[in-house]
Amino acid sequence: MTQASLLSIEKRMNKIIITYTEAGLAIAKTIAASIDAEIFYKDKNIDKVLEKEWSSIETIIFISATGIAVRKIAHLIKDKYTDPAVLVIDDKAKHVISLLSGHIGGANELAIDIAKAIGAEPVITTASDNRGIEALDIYLRDNDFAYNSREALTIIMGAIVNNKKIYLDADEFKFKYDNFTNDKSEADYTIIQDEGYMINDEENTLYIIKKKYNMGIGLRRGTDFAVLEKAFQEILKVMDINPKAIKRFGSIDIKKDEEALLELCKKYDRELIFYTADELNKVDVSEKSDFVKKITGAYSVSEAAAKLLGGKIILTKKIIDSITFSITEEI
Repeated sequence: MTQASLLSIEKRMNKIIITYTEAGLAIAKTIAASIDAEIFYKDKNIDKVLEKEWSSIETIIFISATGIAVRKIAHLIKDKYTDPAVLVIDDKAKHVISLLSGHIGGANELAIDIAKAIGAEPVITTASDNRGIEALDIYLRDNDFAYNSREALTIIMGAIVNNKKIYLDADEFKFKYDNFTNDKSEADYTIIQDEGYMINDEENTLYIIKKKYNMGIGLRRGTDFAVLEKAFQEILKVMDINPKAIKRFGSIDIKKDEEALLELCKKYDRELIFYTADELNKVDVSEKSDFVKKITGAYSVSEAAAKLLGGKIILTKKIIDSITFSITEEI
Protein backbone atom coordinates (compact mmCIF):
# COMPACT_ATOMS: atom_id res chain seq x y z
CA MET A 1 0.00 0.00 0.00
CA THR A 2 1.32 3.41 -0.95
CA GLN A 3 1.59 6.40 1.35
CA ALA A 4 -0.69 8.54 -0.82
CA SER A 5 -2.88 10.91 1.17
CA LEU A 6 -6.59 10.23 1.59
CA LEU A 7 -7.39 13.89 2.26
CA SER A 8 -9.03 14.34 -1.16
CA ILE A 9 -11.73 11.83 -0.32
CA GLU A 10 -14.95 13.54 0.74
CA LYS A 11 -15.63 13.19 4.42
CA ARG A 12 -19.00 11.59 5.07
CA MET A 13 -20.78 10.44 8.19
CA ASN A 14 -22.19 6.99 8.93
CA LYS A 15 -19.46 4.91 7.32
CA ILE A 16 -18.25 1.61 8.68
CA ILE A 17 -15.34 -0.64 7.76
CA ILE A 18 -15.53 -4.37 8.40
CA THR A 19 -12.37 -6.48 8.40
CA TYR A 20 -11.06 -9.76 9.74
CA THR A 21 -7.27 -9.79 9.31
CA GLU A 22 -4.38 -7.76 10.71
CA ALA A 23 -3.45 -6.62 7.21
CA GLY A 24 -7.02 -5.56 6.66
CA LEU A 25 -7.03 -3.67 9.93
CA ALA A 26 -4.00 -1.66 8.88
CA ILE A 27 -5.73 -0.64 5.65
CA ALA A 28 -8.92 0.13 7.56
CA LYS A 29 -7.13 2.47 9.94
CA THR A 30 -5.60 4.40 7.06
CA ILE A 31 -8.95 4.85 5.35
CA ALA A 32 -10.94 5.51 8.52
CA ALA A 33 -8.66 8.34 9.54
CA SER A 34 -9.71 10.32 6.49
CA ILE A 35 -13.36 9.43 5.91
CA ASP A 36 -14.60 9.38 9.50
CA ALA A 37 -15.50 5.69 9.51
CA GLU A 38 -15.95 3.30 12.42
CA ILE A 39 -13.95 0.06 12.24
CA PHE A 40 -15.36 -3.36 13.15
CA TYR A 41 -12.49 -5.82 13.50
CA LYS A 42 -13.41 -9.48 14.02
CA ASP A 43 -16.64 -8.22 15.58
CA LYS A 44 -18.95 -11.10 16.48
CA ASN A 45 -21.93 -8.74 16.60
CA ILE A 46 -21.48 -7.33 13.09
CA ASP A 47 -24.54 -9.17 11.75
CA LYS A 48 -26.73 -7.49 14.36
CA VAL A 49 -25.15 -4.12 13.63
CA LEU A 50 -25.86 -4.45 9.92
CA GLU A 51 -29.46 -5.52 10.46
CA LYS A 52 -30.17 -2.72 12.91
CA GLU A 53 -28.35 0.09 11.11
CA TRP A 54 -28.73 -0.87 7.44
CA SER A 55 -31.16 1.93 6.61
CA SER A 56 -29.05 4.62 8.28
CA ILE A 57 -25.53 3.63 7.21
CA GLU A 58 -24.31 5.52 4.14
CA THR A 59 -21.27 3.40 3.29
CA ILE A 60 -20.00 -0.06 4.20
CA ILE A 61 -16.46 -1.04 3.30
CA PHE A 62 -15.48 -4.69 3.61
CA ILE A 63 -11.79 -5.47 3.67
CA SER A 64 -12.28 -9.14 3.04
CA ALA A 65 -13.21 -11.68 0.39
CA THR A 66 -16.13 -10.62 -1.79
CA GLY A 67 -18.00 -13.77 -0.79
CA ILE A 68 -17.97 -12.72 2.87
CA ALA A 69 -19.44 -9.35 1.97
CA VAL A 70 -22.16 -10.89 -0.19
CA ARG A 71 -23.23 -13.33 2.51
CA LYS A 72 -23.34 -10.59 5.15
CA ILE A 73 -25.58 -8.22 3.20
CA ALA A 74 -27.59 -10.35 0.74
CA HIS A 75 -30.74 -10.57 2.87
CA LEU A 76 -30.67 -6.84 3.62
CA ILE A 77 -30.56 -5.52 0.04
CA LYS A 78 -33.67 -3.58 -0.99
CA ASP A 79 -33.00 -1.21 -3.92
CA LYS A 80 -30.32 1.11 -5.28
CA TYR A 81 -32.17 4.20 -4.11
CA THR A 82 -32.07 3.32 -0.42
CA ASP A 83 -29.29 0.76 0.06
CA PRO A 84 -25.93 2.02 1.32
CA ALA A 85 -22.87 2.10 -0.89
CA VAL A 86 -20.94 -1.15 -0.40
CA LEU A 87 -17.27 -1.57 -1.34
CA VAL A 88 -14.95 -4.54 -1.03
CA ILE A 89 -11.14 -4.27 -0.73
CA ASP A 90 -8.80 -7.24 -0.56
CA ASP A 91 -6.37 -7.17 2.37
CA LYS A 92 -3.39 -6.71 0.04
CA ALA A 93 -4.94 -3.45 -1.18
CA LYS A 94 -4.82 -4.55 -4.83
CA HIS A 95 -8.46 -3.96 -5.76
CA VAL A 96 -11.31 -1.72 -4.58
CA ILE A 97 -14.62 -3.14 -5.81
CA SER A 98 -17.81 -1.07 -6.07
CA LEU A 99 -20.26 -3.79 -5.09
CA LEU A 100 -23.57 -2.05 -4.41
CA SER A 101 -25.22 1.34 -5.06
CA GLY A 102 -22.54 2.46 -7.48
CA HIS A 103 -24.31 5.54 -8.81
CA ILE A 104 -26.93 6.83 -6.39
CA GLY A 105 -25.10 5.57 -3.32
CA GLY A 106 -21.76 6.90 -4.53
CA ALA A 107 -19.87 3.60 -4.37
CA ASN A 108 -18.25 4.06 -7.78
CA GLU A 109 -16.88 7.48 -6.97
CA LEU A 110 -15.65 6.43 -3.54
CA ALA A 111 -14.05 3.28 -4.94
CA ILE A 112 -12.08 5.35 -7.44
CA ASP A 113 -11.00 7.85 -4.76
CA ILE A 114 -9.88 5.18 -2.31
CA ALA A 115 -8.12 3.19 -5.02
CA LYS A 116 -6.09 6.25 -6.04
CA ALA A 117 -5.19 6.95 -2.43
CA ILE A 118 -4.01 3.45 -1.52
CA GLY A 119 -2.49 2.52 -4.88
CA ALA A 120 -5.14 -0.04 -5.78
CA GLU A 121 -7.15 -0.76 -8.93
CA PRO A 122 -10.82 0.33 -8.84
CA VAL A 123 -13.25 -2.30 -10.10
CA ILE A 124 -16.40 -0.71 -11.57
CA THR A 125 -18.96 -2.90 -13.33
CA THR A 126 -21.87 -0.56 -14.08
CA ALA A 127 -22.66 -0.56 -17.80
CA SER A 128 -22.66 3.21 -18.37
CA ASP A 129 -19.29 3.72 -16.65
CA ASN A 130 -17.62 0.97 -18.63
CA ARG A 131 -18.90 2.47 -21.88
CA GLY A 132 -17.75 5.95 -20.97
CA ILE A 133 -21.37 7.13 -20.83
CA GLU A 134 -22.47 9.71 -18.30
CA ALA A 135 -24.84 8.16 -15.75
CA LEU A 136 -28.30 9.66 -16.27
CA ASP A 137 -29.38 9.22 -12.65
CA ILE A 138 -26.29 11.09 -11.44
CA TYR A 139 -26.79 13.86 -14.01
CA LEU A 140 -30.39 14.37 -12.86
CA ARG A 141 -29.36 14.45 -9.21
CA ASP A 142 -26.50 16.88 -9.76
CA ASN A 143 -28.55 19.23 -11.94
CA ASP A 144 -31.63 19.52 -9.73
CA PHE A 145 -33.98 17.34 -11.76
CA ALA A 146 -36.61 15.04 -10.33
CA TYR A 147 -38.43 12.45 -12.47
CA ASN A 148 -41.82 10.80 -12.69
CA SER A 149 -40.86 7.26 -11.67
CA ARG A 150 -37.93 4.96 -10.99
CA GLU A 151 -39.32 2.46 -13.48
CA ALA A 152 -39.26 5.05 -16.29
CA LEU A 153 -35.73 6.11 -15.36
CA THR A 154 -34.52 2.50 -15.50
CA ILE A 155 -36.08 2.01 -18.95
CA ILE A 156 -34.45 5.13 -20.37
CA MET A 157 -31.07 4.34 -18.80
CA GLY A 158 -31.26 0.94 -20.50
CA ALA A 159 -32.05 2.61 -23.81
CA ILE A 160 -29.01 4.87 -23.43
CA VAL A 161 -26.68 1.97 -22.64
CA ASN A 162 -27.99 0.18 -25.75
CA ASN A 163 -27.65 3.33 -27.89
CA LYS A 164 -31.35 3.54 -28.80
CA LYS A 165 -32.83 6.64 -30.41
CA ILE A 166 -34.58 8.84 -27.84
CA TYR A 167 -36.98 11.66 -28.62
CA LEU A 168 -36.03 14.68 -26.51
CA ASP A 169 -38.26 17.61 -25.58
CA ALA A 170 -36.46 19.35 -22.72
CA ASP A 171 -35.06 22.88 -22.90
CA GLU A 172 -33.00 22.80 -19.69
CA PHE A 173 -31.69 19.25 -20.10
CA LYS A 174 -28.04 19.28 -21.26
CA PHE A 175 -27.25 15.60 -20.88
CA LYS A 176 -24.70 14.42 -23.45
CA TYR A 177 -25.96 11.62 -25.66
CA ASP A 178 -25.42 11.25 -29.40
CA ASN A 179 -28.66 9.46 -30.23
CA PHE A 180 -31.27 12.05 -29.26
CA THR A 181 -33.71 13.08 -31.97
CA ASN A 182 -36.32 15.81 -32.36
CA ASP A 183 -38.41 13.56 -34.60
CA LYS A 184 -40.74 11.55 -32.39
CA SER A 185 -41.49 9.07 -35.18
CA GLU A 186 -37.86 7.92 -35.17
CA ALA A 187 -37.75 6.88 -31.53
CA ASP A 188 -39.32 4.27 -29.28
CA TYR A 189 -38.22 6.15 -26.16
CA THR A 190 -38.93 9.66 -24.93
CA ILE A 191 -37.62 12.23 -22.45
CA ILE A 192 -39.88 15.21 -21.75
CA GLN A 193 -39.30 18.08 -19.35
CA ASP A 194 -42.53 19.12 -17.64
CA GLU A 195 -43.06 20.94 -14.33
CA GLY A 196 -46.87 20.93 -14.62
CA TYR A 197 -49.01 19.72 -11.73
CA MET A 198 -50.35 16.63 -13.52
CA ILE A 199 -48.03 14.28 -15.41
CA ASN A 200 -49.50 11.28 -17.21
CA ASP A 201 -47.29 8.20 -17.23
CA GLU A 202 -46.68 6.93 -20.75
CA GLU A 203 -44.88 3.82 -21.95
CA ASN A 204 -41.11 4.22 -22.41
CA THR A 205 -41.35 7.89 -21.41
CA LEU A 206 -39.32 9.65 -18.75
CA TYR A 207 -40.70 12.95 -17.50
CA ILE A 208 -38.00 15.09 -15.94
CA ILE A 209 -38.95 17.87 -13.55
CA LYS A 210 -36.64 20.77 -12.84
CA LYS A 211 -36.51 21.73 -9.18
CA LYS A 212 -36.76 25.47 -9.73
CA TYR A 213 -39.50 26.74 -7.42
CA ASN A 214 -38.91 27.94 -3.86
CA MET A 215 -41.75 28.21 -1.39
CA GLY A 216 -42.04 30.40 1.68
CA ILE A 217 -44.57 29.27 4.28
CA GLY A 218 -46.09 31.04 7.26
CA LEU A 219 -48.44 29.15 9.56
CA ARG A 220 -49.97 29.16 13.01
CA ARG A 221 -48.50 27.17 15.85
CA GLY A 222 -49.95 23.65 16.01
CA THR A 223 -51.26 23.52 12.44
CA ASP A 224 -52.28 19.98 11.56
CA PHE A 225 -50.16 18.29 8.90
CA ALA A 226 -53.19 17.14 6.90
CA VAL A 227 -54.42 20.73 6.73
CA LEU A 228 -50.99 21.97 5.63
CA GLU A 229 -50.55 19.30 2.97
CA LYS A 230 -54.02 19.87 1.55
CA ALA A 231 -53.36 23.60 1.28
CA PHE A 232 -49.93 22.92 -0.23
CA GLN A 233 -51.42 20.71 -2.93
CA GLU A 234 -54.19 23.23 -3.61
CA ILE A 235 -51.67 26.01 -4.17
CA LEU A 236 -49.61 23.86 -6.52
CA LYS A 237 -52.68 22.82 -8.49
CA VAL A 238 -53.76 26.46 -8.94
CA MET A 239 -50.21 27.44 -9.99
CA ASP A 240 -49.82 24.31 -12.16
CA ILE A 241 -46.60 23.31 -10.41
CA ASN A 242 -45.63 19.71 -9.80
CA PRO A 243 -44.76 18.97 -6.13
CA LYS A 244 -41.44 17.52 -7.32
CA ALA A 245 -40.58 20.90 -8.87
CA ILE A 246 -40.28 22.49 -5.43
CA LYS A 247 -36.60 22.96 -4.63
CA ARG A 248 -36.65 24.37 -1.10
CA PHE A 249 -39.00 25.51 1.63
CA GLY A 250 -38.39 28.50 3.89
CA SER A 251 -39.92 29.99 7.02
CA ILE A 252 -39.05 31.88 10.19
CA ASP A 253 -36.75 30.29 12.77
CA ILE A 254 -39.37 30.29 15.53
CA LYS A 255 -41.03 27.48 13.52
CA LYS A 256 -38.02 25.17 13.75
CA ASP A 257 -40.01 22.73 15.85
CA GLU A 258 -43.30 23.03 13.97
CA GLU A 259 -44.22 19.39 13.39
CA ALA A 260 -46.45 19.90 10.35
CA LEU A 261 -43.80 21.94 8.55
CA LEU A 262 -41.07 19.43 9.33
CA GLU A 263 -43.26 16.54 8.22
CA LEU A 264 -44.06 18.27 4.92
CA CYS A 265 -40.38 18.69 4.12
CA LYS A 266 -39.63 15.12 5.13
CA LYS A 267 -42.43 13.66 3.01
CA TYR A 268 -41.41 15.59 -0.10
CA ASP A 269 -37.69 15.22 0.66
CA ARG A 270 -36.82 18.88 0.32
CA GLU A 271 -34.56 21.23 2.23
CA LEU A 272 -36.14 23.53 4.80
CA ILE A 273 -34.33 26.78 5.55
CA PHE A 274 -35.18 29.02 8.49
CA TYR A 275 -34.50 32.75 8.72
CA THR A 276 -34.41 35.09 11.68
CA ALA A 277 -36.87 37.95 11.99
CA ASP A 278 -34.02 40.39 11.37
CA GLU A 279 -33.12 38.62 8.11
CA LEU A 280 -36.73 38.63 6.95
CA ASN A 281 -37.21 42.29 7.84
CA LYS A 282 -34.37 43.29 5.51
CA VAL A 283 -36.30 42.01 2.49
CA ASP A 284 -38.40 44.39 0.41
CA VAL A 285 -41.91 42.91 0.43
CA SER A 286 -45.21 43.90 -1.17
CA GLU A 287 -47.03 44.32 2.13
CA LYS A 288 -45.86 44.64 5.72
CA SER A 289 -48.11 43.27 8.44
CA ASP A 290 -48.04 44.77 11.93
CA PHE A 291 -50.07 41.79 13.12
CA VAL A 292 -47.47 39.31 11.86
CA LYS A 293 -44.73 41.51 13.31
CA LYS A 294 -46.35 41.41 16.73
CA ILE A 295 -46.50 37.60 16.72
CA THR A 296 -43.25 36.67 14.95
CA GLY A 297 -41.05 39.74 15.05
CA ALA A 298 -41.11 39.90 11.24
CA TYR A 299 -43.35 42.03 9.02
CA SER A 300 -43.51 39.21 6.47
CA VAL A 301 -42.70 35.51 6.70
CA SER A 302 -43.74 33.66 3.53
CA GLU A 303 -42.92 36.33 0.94
CA ALA A 304 -39.68 37.39 2.59
CA ALA A 305 -38.57 33.77 3.03
CA ALA A 306 -39.39 32.92 -0.58
CA LYS A 307 -37.35 35.86 -1.83
CA LEU A 308 -34.41 34.94 0.39
CA LEU A 309 -34.49 31.42 -1.05
CA GLY A 310 -33.90 32.97 -4.45
CA GLY A 311 -35.63 33.53 -7.76
CA LYS A 312 -38.33 35.77 -9.21
CA ILE A 313 -41.55 36.08 -7.25
CA ILE A 314 -44.46 34.43 -9.09
CA LEU A 315 -46.87 34.18 -6.15
CA THR A 316 -46.65 37.11 -3.76
CA LYS A 317 -48.99 35.73 -1.14
CA LYS A 318 -51.88 33.31 -0.94
CA ILE A 319 -53.65 32.32 2.28
CA ILE A 320 -55.46 29.01 2.66
CA ASP A 321 -56.75 27.83 6.06
CA SER A 322 -54.63 30.47 7.81
CA ILE A 323 -51.50 29.20 6.05
CA THR A 324 -49.62 31.71 3.91
CA PHE A 325 -47.71 30.64 0.80
CA SER A 326 -45.34 32.56 -1.47
CA ILE A 327 -43.45 31.14 -4.44
CA THR A 328 -40.39 32.20 -6.43
CA GLU A 329 -39.06 30.70 -9.64
CA GLU A 330 -35.36 30.37 -10.37
CA ILE A 331 -34.80 31.44 -13.96
